[in-house]
Amino acid sequence: MTEKQPSANASGVTVTLSLASHTNVGKTTMARTLLRREIGIVRDEANVTVFNESHVMLDAGGHTLRLWDTPGFSDTGRLLKRLKQTGNRFLSFLTQTWDRVRNKELWCSQQALINVREEADVVLYLINAVQGPGAEPFVEQEMEILGWLGKPVLVLLNQTGPPRPSTEEAAEETAWREQLSHFPIVREVLNLDAFTRCWVQENHLMEKIALCLPEAKQVPFAILRAAWNS
Repeated sequence: MTEKQPSANASGVTVTLSLASHTNVGKTTMARTLLRREIGIVRDEANVTVFNESHVMLDAGGHTLRLWDTPGFSDTGRLLKRLKQTGNRFLSFLTQTWDRVRNKELWCSQQALINVREEADVVLYLINAVQGPGAEPFVEQEMEILGWLGKPVLVLLNQTGPPRPSTEEAAEETAWREQLSHFPIVREVLNLDAFTRCWVQENHLMEKIALCLPEAKQVPFAILRAAWNS
């Protein structure tokens, strides 16, 4: 299910963010936080989001900031094995139509990968920060999977609770940064809790997104960011 696309502006630029994570980590809740409105379905179970869902975060100066909520990765080990088996046929793997009933987990993972490949300027990858670095092996597996696509990734530490002392948050970010340092696609690790609105954290996220964008999108994003902060 996709939101109707707005009419194209000949001079306008669209900056696109894709939310990605393991299933049931809170992508749709994070999307609601970033969009500042209720969207999607939130339930405490896996693979609630089945299709890539597009939402406009902001229109300003003829430019658009777009956010995609994607299905969660699941059975990541098997997915990674399948990708390795395809080798240089990776792109053909993504275009296969999996049986949604018989293999829903691969179907959902496939949809997320298609979205990142075709739409994302920057990937926002959510981690459940309740589990410390190295506790969940699928995080590194999913980073390896996303590495095949080469898009810049900002890791968001979710479910952290209310803002804490800056030294505590910085230590947590550093631990995760070191854990994921061998993945070139990871540009930064940030605290951003989906349940606790924090303007400071959101503004920090916007700063890091700007650093990940190609030159052609820097000025349009600066206009969008100024409107976001107004």
